[in-house]
Amino acid sequence: MNWNNGSYNKYLLQYHLIFVCKYRKKLLRHNQISNDIKQYSYDICNKHKVNIKYMETDKEHIHYMIETKPSINLSAVVRFVVNVEIKRN
Repeated sequence: MNWNNGSYNKYLLQYHLIFVCKYRKKLLRHNQISNDIKQYSYDICNKHKVNIKYMETDKEHIHYMIETKPSINLSAVVRFVVNVEIKRN
């Protein structure tokens, strides 16, 4: 567990997010689709300075463990990850 240092603070913000496919469809059972979503997620999160600690996919959902700064709003993180994944697929 690594604590991050700000100018006057120390923080460690980790969130466990789960995104479920609509109607629990088994869309992620194919390795190519799963790998593409993982790569897109890493690219987008790096662009917005969000660190993905780990990410796993199951047949109908994705688990993310992300780490952010206190200045980044969690709802904004969810919004840009979901928007990009919906547009890609």
